[in-house]
Amino acid sequence: EISILKKIFKSYMRIRPSLLLVLCFFLGLEVFSQLSKQQKLDSLKTKFQVDSTHMHRKHKYSFLAGFDTRNSFVSAEKKISVKLQGVKAGVMINGRHQLAAGYYSVINLPQKEVVDEAGTKYNLKLNMEYLTLYYQYVLLNTKRWEIGIPVELGGGNYHTTATDTGGKKYKPFTDTLKTGISLFGAGVDVSFKIFRWLGFNAMGGYRFVGGAEPKGINFNGVFYSVGLEIYFGQLYKMAKFGLKRRSYKKNVEKIKHLPD
Repeated sequence: EISILKKIFKSYMRIRPSLLLVLCFFLGLEVFSQLSKQQKLDSLKTKFQVDSTHMHRKHKYSFLAGFDTRNSFVSAEKKISVKLQGVKAGVMINGRHQLAAGYYSVINLPQKEVVDEAGTKYNLKLNMEYLTLYYQYVLLNTKRWEIGIPVELGGGNYHTTATDTGGKKYKPFTDTLKTGISLFGAGVDVSFKIFRWLGFNAMGGYRFVGGAEPKGINFNGVFYSVGLEIYFGQLYKMAKFGLKRRSYKKNVEKIKHLPD
């Protein structure tokens, strides 16, 4: 009997919080139904204002993610314009500190056409990819402007591949071993916010690369990017607030049509 009572008591203790929530909900409905029409409107307005303030509060942490495309230069027989494409993800802390990690590959690096002993033409292409850790301190963050100092440190590799004139792998050529490199970059990042959800961004800096670079190639160089920036976090907030305001207006109309 004692064992049965214990089981009943434990079951009651598990159910009790749910029962309390249900009772509080119906009690709230009962209290709200006893209010006058104006009191209901005032109560609804106060709740909407509280919810809106909470929704637009500044967060200590916010998630960052996106694609990153940069232009740069490498030195061979002459300076060659190349493009870096990558992705990065991280977190913003207190609106001042950005911490992120990214992966990048450098496209349109120098290619060289070679003819083998049999007279077959093939292309030698240089490939480079790396991982990076990224930190940016935001010096200025106003309604319209954001200015930051980004610094990144990373490591990766480069190697050479060969393809025939049809773009297929040239089998007689053995790809070179991947050679490790390290890199450090720093610059300035400036954004002008056209709208809360859309801005114009310009970034520029210099990249230093360490390690055994390919003969006749220098990876050190300037990098820059210019383009539009979409703030998906702001779009999410605006959509959420729009739904909340729509619900508020519907509830106001319902209360207005209630009998006095």
